[in-house]
Amino acid sequence: MRLLLSAILFLLSCAATAQPKSFNGSSSGTIGVYSVLSINFTNLTGVISFNTPNDYFNGITVNNAATIAVKSNVNWQVSVASQSSTFTPMSMGASTDMPSSILAIRRNGNTTFSPMTTNSQTLKTGNRGPATTNGNTFDIDTRIDPGFSYSGGNYNIGVVYTLTQQ
Repeated sequence: MRLLLSAILFLLSCAATAQPKSFNGSSSGTIGVYSVLSINFTNLTGVISFNTPNDYFNGITVNNAATIAVKSNVNWQVSVASQSSTFTPMSMGASTDMPSSILAIRRNGNTTFSPMTTNSQTLKTGNRGPATTNGNTFDIDTRIDPGFSYSGGNYNIGVVYTLTQQ
């Protein structure tokens, strides 16, 4: 019995003198953050009609024809070009040779329009940030001036906007 009591006392004294243990560890990880570019168009103008002789004499300018909003985590550039060098006639009797250059685009607030060609032209550059960042949302104006050189009819042309990293 004495031996059992001594063993119990020895175990209790070991437990009373034991130091608390702590362990430290660390971990690490890798995250991938990639370049992100987003472009959004709103308020797109629909069909533009030439209804009076003055429309043919002066052309038609549509201010704020569309709003472009860019979201990006890199500096960016928006360029514009026509898909083809001529408009596609969509009705009988329409001219087949109306050039894309009768359509011109500018950033709202600029005074000079850029006639459309199949060569890409810079429309705007900007800095990273959300669309609400100063300059990442802007309006464009269009000008169409076929004059009297082309037959009446309906026409179509594709315009390509390209958003690239600067």
